[in-house]
Amino acid sequence: MFRAKGGVLASRCAGIQLVPSSLCRPLVSFRQFSGSATALQRLPVRIRGRGTGTLQTIDVEGKPYKIQTDTYQVLGGNDSSPSPVSYSLASLGSCTQVTGSVVAKDHNIKLGRWDVAVEGLLPTAVLVKGEEGNPNWEKVALNVKVQTDIKGGSDDPKFRHFVSEAERRCPITQLFIRSGVAFSSEWINEPF
Repeated sequence: MFRAKGGVLASRCAGIQLVPSSLCRPLVSFRQFSGSATALQRLPVRIRGRGTGTLQTIDVEGKPYKIQTDTYQVLGGNDSSPSPVSYSLASLGSCTQVTGSVVAKDHNIKLGRWDVAVEGLLPTAVLVKGEEGNPNWEKVALNVKVQTDIKGGSDDPKFRHFVSEAERRCPITQLFIRSGVAFSSEWINEPF
């Protein structure tokens, strides 16, 4: 059953709009998420960041944790927390694992340990010098080692289908691919 809370959020939605009004609806925690088709059509996420200079503390609405960001000293930061660009690569790695776990469940594949590494090359001419161009990642490489119960190694058709589905269904993978970055991935099927 899908249940949403109104009270405090409803009063926020009536005040300052940080997002378009069509998105201003109560968030639910994962514990309240339902298996029904209606409840799984969209996952609302809201964050808010506050800070000074290059330091920012980010709250994820409805969650007890906070995310800290800073940046590299060469960009004027203190390097006291991961930078937003580091978090973007971390998001790719962790979303790959989460999505892969969802896909594996759908396809009755048993998974064990994951080892996910992400590398990126970020040109800085636009960001640092203000030159014209695209400040996006130039290239990003995703390398995944995952234990599965698929016996045919990394070239097994069932494993290749699993990889294809994980990459197709991962919102962060698609964000990188559709942004035009030169994206590559290598997946290795490791035995238990």
